[in-house]
Amino acid sequence: MKYFKFLSIVAIFSLLMACSLSKTERQARNTIDGTWILNTVDYEATGNFASTLFNDTSAQCFEGSKWFFRSNNSTGTYEILNSDCPTGVRNIRWAANEIGKDTGNYEFTMKFVDEKNKDIQKNVGYKMDLRYLDANTLTITETADVDGSPIKIVLNFSRLTQ
Repeated sequence: MKYFKFLSIVAIFSLLMACSLSKTERQARNTIDGTWILNTVDYEATGNFASTLFNDTSAQCFEGSKWFFRSNNSTGTYEILNSDCPTGVRNIRWAANEIGKDTGNYEFTMKFVDEKNKDIQKNVGYKMDLRYLDANTLTITETADVDGSPIKIVLNFSRLTQ
């Protein structure tokens, strides 16, 4: 019986360790934690683009939006502040997961949730690349299809200091 208890404890501990974040993922999440302003939405292609981000509103409406990321439970919000746009707060669940082990490359995922953090759209989420992150700058890119060709949409954030 003692052997069974010991094996159960080892199995539970192993499961918890397997599901935990790596040190670098934890550092990235802690760095993202806080309030950010989305300064600009740029494109890595030439031309004029009219895009809707996250099936929500135009890229121009996102410029100046306020984003909050809470690292301890992977929730947050963004708020469209431009009065010419559909304003308001949107609730999200997010993650920054390292691609490969100790590569320093991250994917950033986001999903819409309600006030109780329940998924709003069951099979809809957004996967992007976390291109750059330091204490004051965050850059996320999303790949979009334009006339059959992929282009990168670049979201440039700066930390809001209080």
